[in-house]
Amino acid sequence: MAWPITLQTERLVLRPWKESDAEALFSYATDPDIGPRAGWPAHKSVEESVQAIRDVLAMPETFAITLREAHGTSAPVGAIGLKVGEASDLAIGNNQAELGFWIGKPLWGKGYMPEAVREVMRHGFCDLGLEAIWAGHSDDNDQSRRVQEKTGFVRQRTIKDRPRKLVGDYKTEDVNWITRDEWDILQNADPIDGATLVAQQREADAIGSSTPRIAYIRSGGQTGADRGALDAAREAGVAICGWCPPGGLAEDMPQAPGLLADYPELKEGESQGYVERTAWNVRDSHATLIIAPTGLEPKSGTEMTARFSEDYGRPCLVIRSIETRHHAQRRRPAREQDARHVCPHKEGRRAAACR
Repeated sequence: MAWPITLQTERLVLRPWKESDAEALFSYATDPDIGPRAGWPAHKSVEESVQAIRDVLAMPETFAITLREAHGTSAPVGAIGLKVGEASDLAIGNNQAELGFWIGKPLWGKGYMPEAVREVMRHGFCDLGLEAIWAGHSDDNDQSRRVQEKTGFVRQRTIKDRPRKLVGDYKTEDVNWITRDEWDILQNADPIDGATLVAQQREADAIGSSTPRIAYIRSGGQTGADRGALDAAREAGVAICGWCPPGGLAEDMPQAPGLLADYPELKEGESQGYVERTAWNVRDSHATLIIAPTGLEPKSGTEMTARFSEDYGRPCLVIRSIETRHHAQRRRPAREQDARHVCPHKEGRRAAACR
C-alpha cells in the first residue's frame, strides 16, 4: 500500500504525524514514565517535539494514535510504527519488521494499546506481506511486556546490557516475535474484530469486579495472628480452613479436642507436632503471608514456613514492619505473579491462603 495511509479500529484512528501535532506530543512526551521506558529521553520543549516529528515520527509506517470522535479524530495520544528490514535496530530480514509503540499515561489500562498493536500487525502481515514482526521491552517495562503477551508475541531471546544511545544507559531487553503463520493461527482460534474485543473486555471487567479476592483463609490456628486471622475471616464472612496437629493441638490447648472445639472447620493431620501441618497449609494455599517484625529467626517455625513456600513453589510475602508497610522480602515464582488469595497461619506470625 502506498504511503501515507490511515488505519482504523473500533475506537482508534492511526494516521501519519503532522508538525501541528507537536503540542499534543509534548504534553505526553514530557512524562518521565513514557520516553525513557521506550528508549528516548523526555522532551523538554515544544521545539524538541517538533524536531522529533520531523526526524523520527513523520516516517512511513509510523502512526499517530488518535481517539475516534463523533466529528473527526482527536489529537495524538501515542505513537506506533514498524521499522522494516534494515531500518530496525535488530538483525532481521528485509521481509520482517520491528514494532515500537507508546501511549500517554492517562490512557493506560483502557485496552487502547493492544487494539492499536493488533491493527498494525494486521496491516504488516496482510498489507505489507511481512513474514515476522519483532518487538522488545526492557526488563522493567511491565506495560510493554503485557501488551506483547496479549497480542501473541513469544519470547525469542534476551539481550544483556543493551546500549540505549538516546538515553545513555544500558538495559537488559527481552526480544519477542510473532510469525505470519502464528498470527494466522491466532485469527482462526480467537476472533479479534473490534466489537468482539470490546464485548470480551466488558465481560472480563464484570467477572473481575464480582469475583471475591479471598475465597478462604487458611491457618493452623496457633496463638496470635494465626487465630486472629480465623476470627477476622469469620467476622468478614469469609470461609476458613486449615490443617492442625492430631487432637487439635495448640500451645494453649494441649488436650483434645483443642482447636477443633472452636474451629471445627480445621482438619487433623497425621503427624504429631507442627511441622507436617505447616507444610500442608503452605502446600494447599495459593500464597503465604509472614508477618515477622524481627525477621525470620533461623531454624524457627516461621523460617520453616518460608522454606516450605519456596519448596512448593508458592508465592511468599514477608512483612517486617506493619507500620511502614515495607515489604521486606518477596518470593514469587515467575508463573504465579498474579496470586491474590492471601491468608494467615501459625505462631502469630505466619499465614497462608487458599481457595
